[in-house]
Amino acid sequence: MTYREALAWLYSLTNTESTGAFVRDREDNLARERALLAALGDPQRAYGVSHIAGSKGKGSTAATLAAILTAAGVRTGFYSSPDLHTFRERIRMDGRPISEDELAQLTPQVQAALERVSASLPGYIMFEAATALAFLAFREAGAQHAVIEVGLGGRLDATNVVAPLVSVITSISYEHMNVLGHTLTEIAGEKAGIIKPGVPLVTSVRAPEAVATITRIAAERGAPLLRIGPADAPDAADCAYTYTVGAAYEDHQLCDVRTPTGVYRNLELHLLGEGQIENATAAIAAAEVLRDAGLSVDEAAIRRGLRDVRWDARLQLVGRAPWRVVDGAHNADSFAKLFVALRRHFPYERLILVMGMLNDKDTAGILREIALASQPATSATSATSATPTTSVAGDDAQAAGAVDDIGGGPARLRHIVVTSAPTPRSADPTQLADQIRQVAPWLDVRVEAENGAALAAALRLAGPRDLVCVTGTLYLGAAALRWFAAQPDTPSGLVEVDGMDH
Repeated sequence: MTYREALAWLYSLTNTESTGAFVRDREDNLARERALLAALGDPQRAYGVSHIAGSKGKGSTAATLAAILTAAGVRTGFYSSPDLHTFRERIRMDGRPISEDELAQLTPQVQAALERVSASLPGYIMFEAATALAFLAFREAGAQHAVIEVGLGGRLDATNVVAPLVSVITSISYEHMNVLGHTLTEIAGEKAGIIKPGVPLVTSVRAPEAVATITRIAAERGAPLLRIGPADAPDAADCAYTYTVGAAYEDHQLCDVRTPTGVYRNLELHLLGEGQIENATAAIAAAEVLRDAGLSVDEAAIRRGLRDVRWDARLQLVGRAPWRVVDGAHNADSFAKLFVALRRHFPYERLILVMGMLNDKDTAGILREIALASQPATSATSATSATPTTSVAGDDAQAAGAVDDIGGGPARLRHIVVTSAPTPRSADPTQLADQIRQVAPWLDVRVEAENGAALAAALRLAGPRDLVCVTGTLYLGAAALRWFAAQPDTPSGLVEVDGMDH
């Protein structure tokens, strides 16, 4: 089997990620994955596992934990989804995507195993086969530990067949509500499905109803609970790990993290936004749990891992003058935090969004954040998460996020170029533009369905001190990264695309 033949077989299976459609009862998921893995000799039992779920931040947390373990000299597998450019990104060993040859050699084993079990359990989907392929690849590569990111939810996700040494649940917010539930309590219950009896649980969940659900389920299963939170939060005393936000720069930020045994001061993190400090703290907590379980993880490895970690399309700087940033924000909470993070890291005058979305997201919630972030100066309302407006002058006005007198709220959002997301699940850009105009009629909203045309239009609108941000979904973020990588004025090293399958 060649690499292309391996991909053709994988993509011949139902791709729920692409279509958003489920072909059978999700309650059968775990039985199906266990049967497939048993036919492969249960490769997931050959190494230790960290299992990470959450609405936001799970990928970044997993990437950071994997970077810490690799820095510690632990042979580390890392499974994540979706990929941005090539399927190989989903399966990494010590930070490197699986090679084409390795994937081509292993796929026939998964194909044969699936054929043996599919007679009694028909209808396997691509994610189930990919998960088995990752577990097999880690065993064959001699992994000591694997960091496994949940695909969707937790309770019924195909990855929830592992016996982890530590479980992690990152921030919970409204997402996949047609599958996971319409309240944070319901969504938290699905995420909490990864909690295993007696296995330590690290969580950065903040919403009270979600905290209550996770705390209850952890107690019922006898799972030691380690909460993460800001050092200045009212409930900081209830958190085993707290963080203090430090200085912010265009390509990194600093923070302190207090643990049950000490303090890591002036940690340097090369992922941007305060949310990434929360994610890094969760990764540090998980690393310390693994250290207590026998892995050799010291402070030097933690510091190096935070410096080394890269996670593309998450507040990724791809150009200057104007600032060009690519981010995968896809729900209301992530949009609110995106606007705050952009102001914190980049001194810009006007914000121009290039935006595409999926048709199953919380469009109303996202549009509320856009309206709040772009309120004209005549309105007394400012963005929920913004710095309070004050009477300041000169350079300090921009630093404080003050509303100016020509329109544009604290984020100085002026223009949105709406485009399609390169997936069948894309929201219609014309309809999305009309919805934006209804909630924020003061904004200049344009439609360019083709991604390259949308990016070029945004850059034409931007002056050298403005910021163009691509956001709304990782599908658009990936396409934007490839487009920027091909532009002659993109600085070397800011965008790296290691192959492309789609």
